[in-house]
Amino acid sequence: MKRLFVHSLFFFVCSYPLRAQDAVSTTEQLIADIFEQYTAESTETIDYNSFFEDLMFCAENPINLNKATREQLEKLPFLSDIQIENIQAYVYQFGSMNTIYELQLIEGLDMTDIRRMLPFVKVGEAADVNKKLYWPDLLKYGKNKLLFRLDKGLETKEGYRLLPEEEKNSAEGNSKKYLGSDFYNSLRYNFHFKDRILFGITAEKDAGEQFWGSTRKGYDFYSFHVQLNNFGKFRTIVLGDYRASFGQGLVLYSEFVMGKSSYVLNVIPRSSGLKKCSSTDESNFFRGGGATARFGKFDLSAFYSNKKIDGDTVNGAFSTIITTGYHRTSDELSKKHTVNQQIVGGNVTYTNMNLQVGVTAVHTQLNRQLIPNKSVYNYFYFSGNKQTSGGISYRYRWKKLNLFGETAMTDNGSMATLNGCSFSPASTIGLVVLQRYYAPEYDTFYASSFSETSRINNESGLYLGAEIRPFAKWKFAVYADGYRFPWPKYGIDIPSVGKDYLFHADFAPRNNIAMYWRFKYENKQTNLSTTGVVMPVVVPAQKTSLRYQLTYSYENFSFKNVLEGNLSRQGDADWTYGITALQDVSYDFQKIPLKVDFRYQFFDAVSYENRFCSYERDVLYAFSIPMYFGLGSRYYLNVKYDLNKHLSLWFKIAQTVYADNRESLSSGNEAISGNRKTDLRFMLKYEF
Repeated sequence: MKRLFVHSLFFFVCSYPLRAQDAVSTTEQLIADIFEQYTAESTETIDYNSFFEDLMFCAENPINLNKATREQLEKLPFLSDIQIENIQAYVYQFGSMNTIYELQLIEGLDMTDIRRMLPFVKVGEAADVNKKLYWPDLLKYGKNKLLFRLDKGLETKEGYRLLPEEEKNSAEGNSKKYLGSDFYNSLRYNFHFKDRILFGITAEKDAGEQFWGSTRKGYDFYSFHVQLNNFGKFRTIVLGDYRASFGQGLVLYSEFVMGKSSYVLNVIPRSSGLKKCSSTDESNFFRGGGATARFGKFDLSAFYSNKKIDGDTVNGAFSTIITTGYHRTSDELSKKHTVNQQIVGGNVTYTNMNLQVGVTAVHTQLNRQLIPNKSVYNYFYFSGNKQTSGGISYRYRWKKLNLFGETAMTDNGSMATLNGCSFSPASTIGLVVLQRYYAPEYDTFYASSFSETSRINNESGLYLGAEIRPFAKWKFAVYADGYRFPWPKYGIDIPSVGKDYLFHADFAPRNNIAMYWRFKYENKQTNLSTTGVVMPVVVPAQKTSLRYQLTYSYENFSFKNVLEGNLSRQGDADWTYGITALQDVSYDFQKIPLKVDFRYQFFDAVSYENRFCSYERDVLYAFSIPMYFGLGSRYYLNVKYDLNKHLSLWFKIAQTVYADNRESLSSGNEAISGNRKTDLRFMLKYEF
């Protein structure tokens, strides 16, 4: 009776604000906001295509909370492990939910969390996931999507300029010039029938790559994928291009990795197993096939990949795997697909009510020797043409305590381990502790997990995080991370240490107003830039930053104001500063299907260490996080128009103007004469 009364009262009190909030914040905007929170403190390049597509797929095929598995709930990156456990424990204890508003009764979920969840979840009777499929149903209820994107920079870059006559006749001059036009173009087709069948084709040409000519006939990159879910014993079957992620990522993880962010409790990768890859990322995927089958409480996965990768191959060996995907010049083309990489692997996972244990093994074979150009920092990097790695991962829940971790080893005997626990002593408090140790000799191809750097090796550390909701409408998040590099690393010629601290406060006084304050302090070590010094000098590098953000809406208008500043210095040098301020205005027209986003931003960053990276709204399936330092301003205009229920158009123009007497921007083939850079983007989506 109490349960019915509470969720009924919650419905009447909160249903209007929730609908009002939905009117000013679409699912696409919500996904963009979540992505911005993760990228604000991240040093990693996160694949926005996959991030956006996964959440949009959840919006089109909402997760049924009454039958949701942990793996399904983990697709929502803003939910912590504690919240996921509490949702499942509530359904197990009280039975199926009668209404979505019953989420208010679950410990650890506040109104902000619930509003984020609403587009992606539902409650109701569970459908038969193994229901037989018929061709008429596929043709009638299947959804098709066609996406066409075109980008162009207005200023002419050095790589597209005509060469002087003497350079034209030299092999060196011709090898440096871009062979293709300055247009970026991609074409994507996707089909899905509910969450059972997914199929797609992707084609892409980067700016500078040749589309039709002596070196190319068509797009530079093609991708194809098929994914089948819940067919008999098979949970997943993938063919073509796919990704594989198991355990905590110490052996194999090729997706979005949770790291340090304002979501302080979300720090470990979430195993999604095998899944299709429809991204335009030209390196971080497997090409072949795989399957996951369920036998009682065991999930068995096996996969195989055979693809060509880029490498600077000379005399039958190569020193670097090139992951940019650029093939714009003769020199870049000479490194394209020069190495064959084969991967075979598998995973066995046992899942019980409170326990999950998994074993992952991967073997990689190259047809050429990888021999890095040895220096001090990369002395322990992998060399050779084959490697085998394996690991054991675990999760265990005991009351309000969650234990998790993974220990992995390569065939050279080196080890990496990550272990932690999360604890919620009260519904308003969440705590997490994470310990990590990655040996200097541990170096694998597809490992990706919680780390200060992008490479899982040569690091040990301890992370502490806490999230507290002491009052209604307030949330405080804090973390402290101390780490050590036992061997020299890039930019630091001795073993070094570092520490990060973050304090984040959220305040939402009303449904259409939200603000936060974020303070971060970093203290690392780095080589001091000196000229003519034989032995580099290593000094502390400190950086302090403070950010305030206010978002609010009124009728069809949405606004965002940001003010951010930082201070940095190396050693005993003077502090240098950076400051930026921006204003976003969005308007969603009521009588016509038109949405407009506008931003103006000012920045003054004295040095590169004071640089800023600000997330921008963009055309569908695209993202921008431009980096800038110096003195200048930036603006953009982003427009979306729905011609009808099938056809939508996006257009964006963005320009950065520097006011610090620069005569050119960037360098090499990307160099632009003048003090401004202008970019145009166009996107067309057709659904049928």
